[in-house]
Parts: sequence; structure tokens; C-alpha cells
Amino acid sequence: MAAAMSAAYEFIQSANNSSPGPIETQAEPFLCLGVATIARPSSQQYVRGTIGSLLKGLSPEERQSIYLMPFIAHTNPDDHPILHEPWLAGVSNLILKYNVSDDDLAKLHQFEEGHHFRNKSMYDYGYLLQKCYDTGASWVAMVEDDVLARAGWYPEAQQALHNLQASAAKDRLLYLRMFYTEGLLGWNSEEWVRYLGWSIVSFLFVLLVLLGARSKSTRIHRALPNLNLGIICLVSLPAFISLYFMAGRMTMQPLSPGVHEMNRFGCCSQGFIFPRAIVPRLVERTKKGTDEDYYVDMLLERWADAEKLGRFVLVPSLLQHVGSKSSKGWGYDESAGTTWNFGFEDRSP
Repeated sequence: MAAAMSAAYEFIQSANNSSPGPIETQAEPFLCLGVATIARPSSQQYVRGTIGSLLKGLSPEERQSIYLMPFIAHTNPDDHPILHEPWLAGVSNLILKYNVSDDDLAKLHQFEEGHHFRNKSMYDYGYLLQKCYDTGASWVAMVEDDVLARAGWYPEAQQALHNLQASAAKDRLLYLRMFYTEGLLGWNSEEWVRYLGWSIVSFLFVLLVLLGARSKSTRIHRALPNLNLGIICLVSLPAFISLYFMAGRMTMQPLSPGVHEMNRFGCCSQGFIFPRAIVPRLVERTKKGTDEDYYVDMLLERWADAEKLGRFVLVPSLLQHVGSKSSKGWGYDESAGTTWNFGFEDRSP
């Protein structure tokens, strides 16, 4: 990942040193790429690497199909140190800032001053979604400002979206997930009944095979007396089953490359791609969510469950979470530092 991060920052440095020119984009772009960013409490502003990695390596045709919209999510945009850095204007189609009513601006001030991070992030999510929708893009990507995209992410995402659009899932599609963490895809306690059931089935299968073989062969019967049968079924087999679970789900049952439905245990909100058709409904839902004190991914999952919407993920992950300093501050850094995708490292240069 270090090489990819270095390449991303080199791209930004190159953009910083060149004269910005107009970014040409299709009248109706394939993808609006929204990146909401808030200044980190430390001097480390990950958004430079995020945008650099998303743009690095794109062909001119691919770049023209993307409408890039960084969103400076401060009521005073000057609070973000990247606002006046030359590269930002040089690579963006639009640098989005708040253009809202006085009432909404007063509410946003309250959120900032009161450290109501969940409420403000929900408002920001809906605001950026709507602005991306207004570009006419077929798909809307919402990417957090502390991730790194791997090389080739865009054509892989395009192919996955085309496949979903051509599948039976297109009418119930909520999003394609660009990031997930394997930490929540282990042996989840919610599924203990299924694990127990398969363990019992395995036990009975081995027992019946051994009993059947013993009944049909005198030689096997002599080699497999009751004592040996008991040792195999009551000691060795449980030990093998235990080792299977100890090895971990992602070791024994890894997700194969490609698109998978992931309606449970997906985390977190680092990157989603939404079909255009769902955006107006989602914007309305985020407006209600602004006063409900949810995280964005919590709202998405609860809404999807209620509406029976499909959630899909592309394996391996298109994004890696790199932020160890949360924009929220105040005790969130510990969880930020452990949100990781291991599969990304297998594909990242």
C-alpha cells in the first residue's frame, strides 16, 4: 500500500505544480464522485491521497466520464487547509461548499459547535447526494476522505455496475459497496444455530460412513473396533471441527473475486456507489435521519432492511481505509485505526 499512497501524493504534487485547466466531462457523466471532507484535528489531511488515488491512472476517456465533486464540509470553508491549495481546483469539476438557507446554516453551526458529528454527517451526506444527482450522472459514488483507491478501481467498478444493471437485482439495488472489513465476516454469533447444525451433520456423516464401511467389510470391522470408532468420532472429529473454526471464516470460506450480495455484516461507510434512481428517496431519508442521531451506514442498513433493498460488494475491495486520526476526534481514533481490509493488500502494488 505504501507504493500506492506514494503514487497518489505524487499525482497531487504534480497537479499542485501545474497550471489548472478546465476539466472536460460528459454532459451526463457515468459517475459523480462525491468526496466530503472535514479538516482532521492533526496536520494529516488524508483527502489529498484519497483524491490522488482515485484519479491516478485514469485514461482521458475515463476521466471525462467522471464528475469529481469534493465537498468542503465546513460552514467556514477556510477552516479546511486544502481549500486554497492549487491542485484542488486543478483536478475538480466543482468544489462544493454550503449554499443553504439561513435556517439550515444556523443548524449546521449548532452541529459544529455542539460536536454533533452524526447529525452533521447525515445532513452533509444528503446534501452531497443531491448535488451529485443534479449533475445528471447515472451513478453516484460517495467516498470518505480517508481512503486509498487501488489501481484499476474504476474499470472494475464500471464492469460490476454494468453486471448488476443487467441482473435481476437491478430493481432492488441500493448500492455497490467499495469497501468492507473482514473483521465482521467471521463466525458471527447470530449464526450459531447454523454452525451447530453443520457440525452435527458432519459428525453424523462421518459416523454413518464408518459404520457402513465396518458393516460391509470384515477387515475394516477388525481394524475399527468400538474403541477406535469412539476415538475418531468423539475426539478426533471434534478436534478437526474446532480447528476449522479456529482457522477463521475468511481462511476457510474466503469470498471469491467478483460481486456478492452482502445484506449483513457489511462495514463501513468508506465508499458506496448508488444507482441514480434510488438517490431522491435516499436524500429524503437522510433529511429525516439528520435528527435521529444515526451513523450513515446504520441508516442505510436499517432503511434497506425495511425496504428489502439489495446491498452488494465488489471483491477484492476497491478502497482501503488509511485514516488513523478520525475527523470526529474525541475518542474515535481507536476504531478508525482498526478499520482495515486485508484483501486490498493482495492486489495493491
